[in-house]
Amino acid sequence: MTLTAPPAPPVTRALPLTQAQLGLWAEEREQPGGTLNHVAETLDLRGPVDPARLRAALTDTLRAVPALHVRFRDDGHRVRQLLGPVTPRAPQEHDLSGHPDPDARAQAITDALLDAPLDLPGGELYRHALLRLGPDHLRWVFVTHHIALDGYGMHLMLGRLAAGYRQEACAPFDPLDAAVLEDGAYQASPDRARDRAALNAVYADLPFEAAPLLTRGLKRGHRAGRDLPPTLVRDLRAAAGPLKAGWPDLLFALSAAFWHAQTGERAALIAAPVMLRLGSAAARVPCMVMNLLPLRVNVGPHDSLRALTAQVREARTRTQPHARYRYEHLWADLRGRRLFGPEVNVLPFAAPPDLGPGLRVTARTLASGPVEDLALTFSGWAGALHLSVDGHPDLQRLGGRPAPERGRPPGPVHPRPGG
Repeated sequence: MTLTAPPAPPVTRALPLTQAQLGLWAEEREQPGGTLNHVAETLDLRGPVDPARLRAALTDTLRAVPALHVRFRDDGHRVRQLLGPVTPRAPQEHDLSGHPDPDARAQAITDALLDAPLDLPGGELYRHALLRLGPDHLRWVFVTHHIALDGYGMHLMLGRLAAGYRQEACAPFDPLDAAVLEDGAYQASPDRARDRAALNAVYADLPFEAAPLLTRGLKRGHRAGRDLPPTLVRDLRAAAGPLKAGWPDLLFALSAAFWHAQTGERAALIAAPVMLRLGSAAARVPCMVMNLLPLRVNVGPHDSLRALTAQVREARTRTQPHARYRYEHLWADLRGRRLFGPEVNVLPFAAPPDLGPGLRVTARTLASGPVEDLALTFSGWAGALHLSVDGHPDLQRLGGRPAPERGRPPGPVHPRPGG
């Protein structure tokens, strides 16, 4: 008789936090139970959806993302994230197809998911729900904390979900360990000092201006959005060729001109989100490593679009090689100076997830973290361009519902001027 040994229990591993995670953890420690750093996405599926297949794809996808299941341990000296057994949470399920106003009821459920604090110390890093709004209309709502996923991490996860629903084989994501260790190695490298000097130089000739978040605090912004007219999108693409620029550079230039027109500021300091994935160990790791890069565009009242676009291209060339230096550290270097005006995010290839033939999928970002002033997101696909605007509720009137929580001044080394 052959005795088979029982399988060994899963081993729990401890990792440090990335620098991006550390700032978020410090905020959680200072103000437990906040919702400022919630990020949320919805997928509307219209057509013959197979709910069982969707549930299976969700379970498989969530199991494949260790960053959504870590446990944080803070002993007062250092913070660790513990990776161990993974048990994906089942979604809440609500059949609203017989409700007199299914859209309003779905919005109320979504608001409740978004506005309830996540229990980070207890290991609750996400929640989600499946809402049936009609016989051929299913909505998935997913809320997580920015400490687990950035925008590109969410993109990776949604791609895995789509492939799983199509019942295609999925290659495993690369391990979280690789991204965390690479981040730590950079902090100890000589590259960090070089990058620090280069980004500090962006502000060297500007007078000191205290960051407004010190008095006004950060809040989840009002959000408004619309598809831009097709004629405008065609004009943008047509203008890019003669200017020898990608049309995203035109959007940065136009955003700088808009900021100058509204504020009179000569130096428009754009916060450009950078995913930090190309050529990185984090290229296939859903996690939180993104950063904000300053693009300085000096705007005069008579500057042409050609001149502003050239400035954007030059600013990107100067600063992009130094994008790994954290903006939280830059803020500390400059002793609380205002780093940015508007945050401008350009997503030129924002295709909705492909769940297969017969299903029409609409993806919508509900929340992407706090805002200090104004954040513009341009997402394009198949000739269309959508603009989402998040505005600090004390400064901007954009419609939508106000943020439910008060802002607060952050600590000295972890500002959050953008999501």
